[in-house]
Amino acid sequence: MIFGLFGDKKAREAKQLNRDAPLIIEQAEQLYAPARLRQMAEDIVELIERAHVRYGTAEIDLKRAHFDYRGLHKEARRNNDQTGLSALTLVIIYLRAEITGPAADPARAAIDAFTAAWLHDGQTPNEGTAER
Repeated sequence: MIFGLFGDKKAREAKQLNRDAPLIIEQAEQLYAPARLRQMAEDIVELIERAHVRYGTAEIDLKRAHFDYRGLHKEARRNNDQTGLSALTLVIIYLRAEITGPAADPARAAIDAFTAAWLHDGQTPNEGTAER
């Protein structure tokens, strides 16, 4: 009975993740130079792939990866590594979105779009190819 008062935890978490991912991406694109954004995208892809290979893709495996990456996040914060901190934040959001399920797919899609845009050629989607 009491659990009904607070609603579905996964739905609330999905809503939060769907809000946070685009916000962090937007802030990163405003703060960092294109070279750092490309490095950040490379780190995100590498860390997500490493989590899937090293831990697996089952919910319990993703929770273990999430726990370990939170430690790396704290270390990046202590070292004042801002791009690493942003990359790890997006990786953690991605893992939490995988744990949460389909309701958090917009958060994963935003992170996938960010990495695809910056890994493609290192230019923002707004920049043309007229310079080439």
